[in-house]
Amino acid sequence: MESNRSWEKEAEAREATIELLRLCNKAGGLTELMRDLMRYFHDLTGCEAVGVRLRKGDDFPYYETRGFPEEFVLAENSLCAIDQAGELVRDSAGHPLYDCMCGNILCGRFDPSKPFFTGRGSFWSSCTTELLANTTDADRQAKTRNRCNGEGYESVALVPLRSQGETFGLFQFNDKRKGRFTAERIALLEDLVDHVAIALAKLRGDEALRLSEKRYRSLFENMQEGYAYCRMLVGDGGLGDFVYLDVNDAFGKLTGLKDVVGKKVTEVIPGIRESNPELFEIYGRVSSTGTPEKSEVYVDPLKIWFSLSVYSPARGFFVAVFDNITERRKLEEQLRQSQKMEAVGRLAGGIAHDFNNLLTVINGYSELLQNRIDEKSPLRGSVDEIRLAGDRAASLTRQLLAFSRRQVLQPKVLDLNGVISNLENMLRRLIGEDVALRTLLRPDLGTVMADPGQIEQVLLNLAVNARDAMPAGGRLVLETGNVVIDETFAKDHPAIVPGLHVLLAVSDTGTGIPREIREHIFEPFFSTKERGKGTGLGLSTVYGIVKQSNGYISVYSEVGKGTTFKIYLPRVEGEVQVLSSASPPASLQGDETVLVVEDENSVRGIIERVLSGNGYRVLLAGEASEALRISGEHEGTIDLLVTDVVMPGMGGREVANRLGAARPGMKVLFMSGYTEDTISHHGVLEAGLAFIQKPFASDALLRKVREVLDR
Repeated sequence: MESNRSWEKEAEAREATIELLRLCNKAGGLTELMRDLMRYFHDLTGCEAVGVRLRKGDDFPYYETRGFPEEFVLAENSLCAIDQAGELVRDSAGHPLYDCMCGNILCGRFDPSKPFFTGRGSFWSSCTTELLANTTDADRQAKTRNRCNGEGYESVALVPLRSQGETFGLFQFNDKRKGRFTAERIALLEDLVDHVAIALAKLRGDEALRLSEKRYRSLFENMQEGYAYCRMLVGDGGLGDFVYLDVNDAFGKLTGLKDVVGKKVTEVIPGIRESNPELFEIYGRVSSTGTPEKSEVYVDPLKIWFSLSVYSPARGFFVAVFDNITERRKLEEQLRQSQKMEAVGRLAGGIAHDFNNLLTVINGYSELLQNRIDEKSPLRGSVDEIRLAGDRAASLTRQLLAFSRRQVLQPKVLDLNGVISNLENMLRRLIGEDVALRTLLRPDLGTVMADPGQIEQVLLNLAVNARDAMPAGGRLVLETGNVVIDETFAKDHPAIVPGLHVLLAVSDTGTGIPREIREHIFEPFFSTKERGKGTGLGLSTVYGIVKQSNGYISVYSEVGKGTTFKIYLPRVEGEVQVLSSASPPASLQGDETVLVVEDENSVRGIIERVLSGNGYRVLLAGEASEALRISGEHEGTIDLLVTDVVMPGMGGREVANRLGAARPGMKVLFMSGYTEDTISHHGVLEAGLAFIQKPFASDALLRKVREVLDR
């Protein structure tokens, strides 16, 4: 276009507008449009340099330029006023202050009475040298940098970009020649820039919408939570179903469901209406009221726990955002179960000491009465009932302590195959002839560290449980094996530690255990048997013994097919200790001197009666200081010290140490009704030390005393 071309002609103005609108309509994006506009205005105006500034944060840097030197663009890029500390200068309202004439136009600082401003807020000059010479900063509305004039630009025009009353940028036209602009030319440029402002506002809105949709789609596709957009369906009786309109990738990963869009939930998950009516109620409320809700729900057809957040984007529609929390719920349930069992265990441990002392007295004196009352005496039956009740109470206490993992164990390196073989005949008699017993014992089985008596108790309890589950007969299988627990299995079963284990599996072909009952079978006093047919402590005892042996127990069962208990015990290295029963002493009587230290009068009395009644010379002490005094005053030998472990003041271990220093030949037998953790703190569970657990029968005490003395 020639420099002297007349812009004032209406036909040319229309052509310029049409070309501008064509560029705006075909633009694929902001960057493309701005490059096209730079070429368009450069060709239209014939100006040497054209640029556009757009808001970015607090500033209005150049977005695109054409013809400006790079040094000029870098120097003039920022319009913000900067103080000596390098900080932005702001007004009282906190808005940044802008330098130069560009700042005036962008902030709306102009005086239309001045010839270099227009009524629409533009600035123009065809000779900046004359303008600067004939005007003041006040005339120009601000202190100007005058860099345009310094670079030799005489003709300068600044036209604001406005949309809905907001100035968001400006177009700048510079030429080193004078006389490039007239009022008519500036008016045309203002019209054209207004068209650009409209196009830019639409383009920016479209780009903001595309960016928002892109961010939403990215969030939708990459979020870890499941997302389902659904429409409620109303049936004859009210809310009947809902249809999946859209789901994200996580939906399928968390639920295992595929290709659900466009389908009803009752088609995708058969039976969900019957199993989870509360879901339909929640979705119905939210989609009708618009009030968001949160919930945790177990979807039985999927066997999955979900955390659920529901909101409604429009009436009749809802969005469900959810996560699979099955593992978390499983861990929480394990924690609750553990806490519940720990509470019962603390209760059992708390009463064990006093209860065991009482049972020692009850059982001891009832046994003495049994030995002295003729079987034909009318009193004998009453005494027998007292003894039977005492034995049952003692057994109950032992089972509670076993469950609570507080009983006193005597662990040894064991071969489980040997334990099973030794017990096989007893098990066959226990389960009866209509139940077939089969053993599958791995020949190269590893060894474990456990109390052999307690492992036998585990086998007996599980066998009884299996027998009761097969009233019409069946098959009981005992199986052993070596297994390696990996990190994956341990992650799914937090109570077990990865590594080498020995497996003991007990399987039956009985009635099976329903899921709702299976969750409670290890709880104390939980029983499905008729009243009076069981204590409800059989499986809880098994659980406690396995846990106290650092093992893990699991159960798998199908109703009508049978049940399998799997016990995993840590594998250890070491020589198997042969399980041999000690030969019973020829006689339970003796004539040795025994010092008994026991702070409970009644317990001390029954022990004295039992020992003295069998020939022993008994010295009695109610506390540690009395025992030390008696020992010091006694001139003869003291062959055996029988002492309680936990006593006021000085404990049994310290009494034994102090007396043993003065009487090196004296042997020691410790006794206690306390639990293992309490006794172990007093150091009497070390190898080689003799110990007897309260309550004990008279003959058990006599055998233990004789055993210790005869060592």
